[in-house]
Amino acid sequence: MARKILTVTIIIFWLTGAGVSPADDKLNVAVTHPWLALLASFIGGPEVNVIPLRIWNANGDLVMAERGRTLRELPDGAKIIALDADDAQSAGIKSPGKFTMKYLYSPFPVSTSSLYDPSVIPFVAQRVLTALSEWDAQNYPYYQRRLAEFQARLSSSILVGQVLKDTNIADFSGSSGILLQAAGCRVERPDGLERWQKGNFAGLREYLDEARGRGTAIVIDDDTPAVLRRYLNGRADVYKWERPSLETDYPSFLHEQYISLWQKIIARPLPGRKR
Repeated sequence: MARKILTVTIIIFWLTGAGVSPADDKLNVAVTHPWLALLASFIGGPEVNVIPLRIWNANGDLVMAERGRTLRELPDGAKIIALDADDAQSAGIKSPGKFTMKYLYSPFPVSTSSLYDPSVIPFVAQRVLTALSEWDAQNYPYYQRRLAEFQARLSSSILVGQVLKDTNIADFSGSSGILLQAAGCRVERPDGLERWQKGNFAGLREYLDEARGRGTAIVIDDDTPAVLRRYLNGRADVYKWERPSLETDYPSFLHEQYISLWQKIIARPLPGRKR
């Protein structure tokens, strides 16, 4: 009977969290930009609880996180990662207060749209690794392995994208063209794009017909201005490059995007394009 009581007591003690649970050991890190959330989640894995302060909404716009997370709502001892001071301010942080803030750059030397560039993002990931390791030195070997895995799988995904090599693409995207170039696509930016992005569609129909005639696919993304996206919506030769969700494994996502785009293009060959 005594043994049974002891066993029940131990179970109750464990279930009620009287001891320290694995979740309590996680490093709480708030990040100012969705790209930082993707990188911190991948590198940190189960050791890090990532709290995005800004997210991409359903329309692909960069907005404050649901319920507008503020510094007051962050867990005690949370850390904050920002690209630079301007990025922190854009996320509503004028001062970190009692929290530790880490700027990865001072300032970030390129635009945030450059984070799509597969030659840029590994360097940002390296800085994320450095920040996490400063705060959680005991897990440095794990973070280092995750960074190495990220870099290797990102390179592998770019190689997969070579299935699109020499595909003719008219780049109507706001930021995804660099990924199409990395895959070896023949990418062109139309001369009238700046005008069309502002809603002046003079000459656009003629360009689309001419592009279709020579077997060129149109690619848009969430950074394509909404007025232009609405105009292009529904055309058989227009393909959408998606934006990753914050829960995604980015190298896997990139792999799937390349394959998905390739499958859509070969399923509906345009005039002038061979199967």
